[in-house]
Amino acid sequence: MKVFIVYCHPSEDSFTRNVRDSFIKGVVDSGNEYILSDLYKMNFKTDMSEKEYLRDANYNEAPSLAADVIAEQEKINSSDAIVFIYPVFWTEAPAKLVGWFDRVFTFGFAYGNKRMKKLDKALILCTAGNYKERLENFGLLYSMKKVMLGDRLFDRVKKTGFIVFDGMTKEYKSRLENWNKNLETAYETGKNLFNNDTEAFSVDDKLFVAVENSESGEVSAETVFSYHQKGENIWAEYSGGKVLKGFLIGKIDKQNNLHFTYQHINTDGEQKSGSCDSVPKIEGGKLRFYENWQWASGEKGSSVIEEI
Repeated sequence: MKVFIVYCHPSEDSFTRNVRDSFIKGVVDSGNEYILSDLYKMNFKTDMSEKEYLRDANYNEAPSLAADVIAEQEKINSSDAIVFIYPVFWTEAPAKLVGWFDRVFTFGFAYGNKRMKKLDKALILCTAGNYKERLENFGLLYSMKKVMLGDRLFDRVKKTGFIVFDGMTKEYKSRLENWNKNLETAYETGKNLFNNDTEAFSVDDKLFVAVENSESGEVSAETVFSYHQKGENIWAEYSGGKVLKGFLIGKIDKQNNLHFTYQHINTDGEQKSGSCDSVPKIEGGKLRFYENWQWASGEKGSSVIEEI
């Protein structure tokens, strides 16, 4: 199998470059293939031209695409997975990688009448100066994941993963202390990229919408749930339709059932709350949760939410 690696770092004298090399070694040692786009070495053009902007803004598949864009799109469609390796700059990917998405994910390829192949897997391997805990506490990691996984990759791949090699700024002792461990992680990630072993069940970074609900319920197909998980703890934000803003928090048990309390404000300005128990099922290749809930007022109902 083949992986397309999009690598973006301005210096060869970097920890990120070592992550790239360790990951590639793992891919090769597993007997798989890779294609590499080193955006800085390629001097990939990242600014959209007016012609390119007008083409996509007007949802027009003409005029034809630039040769460098076509080359990147062909690399995607010739691969089974895509992996992005880059350093975190101000809670984002480097501008050159952002520009790669701007120009490569064109109308008629990544959206519209899509010609882009739905890849088996996409991974983000990013290096960060900050510690992961700090990125989580300030909501920065959530933002990073939301942009890369929830927007740029979204339904364009079957499975996604996001690995942060944190605390790697040159002023931290942890940079050297964790150097070998992090590179081993990068190597094993490359080696097991196409491993079909069953992955641990998780709702982390998954999005759901309601496909069924009792009449007394307030969520609908317009309500989007954004789930997170850390160990046995789960939480989510939800909004849309009649729900102005809602939150839920609870636990996932050993059978992968969810048990949580929820509260939200609806579009009438009312504050509603309750509790819910959810049972997972895979149907039609999608994860669904069959829910039995109860408002704090005592009224009961049931609903089904489905992964987007």
